[in-house]
Amino acid sequence: MISPNFPSAAHVSLSFFGTRQGDLLREFVGCATAHLGMTRLLYVAPSRTQARKPLALKGKNALQVLTFEELGFERVPISLRAAGRALADRLNDTPAGTALAVDMGWGLQTASATANFEGWTGVASDLAEVSGRTIVSLYNRSLLIDEHLLTALRGHPAVLTKEGVVANPHWLPRSLQEKGTLREHVNFWLGGLAPSLIRNNPFADRHAAEGADPMWLLGRRAEEKVIPTEEAARERWKIRCFGRLRVYRADGSQIDWAASGGATMKTKTLFAYLLQQGGKGAQTDDLADLLWPDADSMEAARNRLYHTVRCLRQALDGGTTKRGGSTVRRDGSSYILVPPERSWLDISTFEQLCRQSQSHLKAGDLDEALICLRAADRLYTGDLFEDIPAEYVDDQERDWCWTRRYWLRDMYLKVQRDAARIYRARADHSAALSHCRKALALDPLAEFAHEEAMQVFAAQGRREAIERQYALYLDSLSRFDDRPRSESLVKIYRSLTA
Repeated sequence: MISPNFPSAAHVSLSFFGTRQGDLLREFVGCATAHLGMTRLLYVAPSRTQARKPLALKGKNALQVLTFEELGFERVPISLRAAGRALADRLNDTPAGTALAVDMGWGLQTASATANFEGWTGVASDLAEVSGRTIVSLYNRSLLIDEHLLTALRGHPAVLTKEGVVANPHWLPRSLQEKGTLREHVNFWLGGLAPSLIRNNPFADRHAAEGADPMWLLGRRAEEKVIPTEEAARERWKIRCFGRLRVYRADGSQIDWAASGGATMKTKTLFAYLLQQGGKGAQTDDLADLLWPDADSMEAARNRLYHTVRCLRQALDGGTTKRGGSTVRRDGSSYILVPPERSWLDISTFEQLCRQSQSHLKAGDLDEALICLRAADRLYTGDLFEDIPAEYVDDQERDWCWTRRYWLRDMYLKVQRDAARIYRARADHSAALSHCRKALALDPLAEFAHEEAMQVFAAQGRREAIERQYALYLDSLSRFDDRPRSESLVKIYRSLTA
């Protein structure tokens, strides 16, 4: 059943879900020629060499190719509006009946693209309306992460399939995508099933605890009332936890932790701790003890905490006062951080990319594994909360950061290992060595990095470089650890130098 608000225009923004990167375009063209009557195509691809001309399109200039680089999809920071304007200009220069297809793999090209991926569906919708052309976004299901695919389901009103063009029951109008609460989303979807299920009271579904959490925050407990218009004004954050902790608002501005005049490091640490605690929040006394372990009394520590909470609210809310709508909520004796709905978190995306790459490696799909590995590599700009003072991180009683930091670091090292092995197998020695050096910069005793580097040097016929790498390993072992030499590494060294 089609939602009562489903757009009736002939040309809309469509989504297409493929399964394999190499066959994505060919699979799409087969469906598009059968169900859209498409004879000409303007295709946005990672590179020109990856856009093979499908047999279903005949005639001169039936397929025109633009690359991610030409349109600015690889720029940092990315501007999707600028890319949309460039596409509109190119469409104006094509014959009537030309469709536009965009390979959505650009969302993995840079960290900025990954963080701003959600903005594309609005640009695609505008392109379809302004140009009067069919706009199709191609999603590779085996490559893109779950958050990307969910964005596609929410953002495109129809899906192109082998069976034809199908109305998307999960589509949401742009106003609900950008400002609506989860309860409003549900209300819209239920209205698509039957008009009697629509709730017409505009205030009935508004609540501070509804639609406030990103996917990694679970178990909401805040029960404070909010003014509906304030709740509707929420924006989406981009939270970067790797390296220096940074939070960006929807307009691209960065949250200034020192703007409130409080202790910057304590304000930032409070945010990081509450973010890690998710929807369960943190007890007042626990926070006070974390930030002021040497306070004269618990009462004094609590008073300082109240001041720091106030500073954090001012920094996050931009200095405005929101009755009950603050992103730091008080729930009894606990505080809960409630970022805007669908805020982007680099940790979540990084973990999904790492898991995705392992699935491809097991299946032997090395091209797709490498795309995911490179995307994960770009996201990891340093250890988790690297700029949070050690006195707050090295907390054995709570261990809120230390264990997770080293677990994520280990995942990053495995990214370097897998990428180095793929590149070495392809005789791309420079790229393989680059990943080895990244691993050794983080962990001088990363045995796999020494092993991979020595095998690359052997493939290049550089015996002196093998000797030098092994000496570097022994030197690192003597300076950083007293463990015995790795038997496998010694064996590889001897076999390469025999």
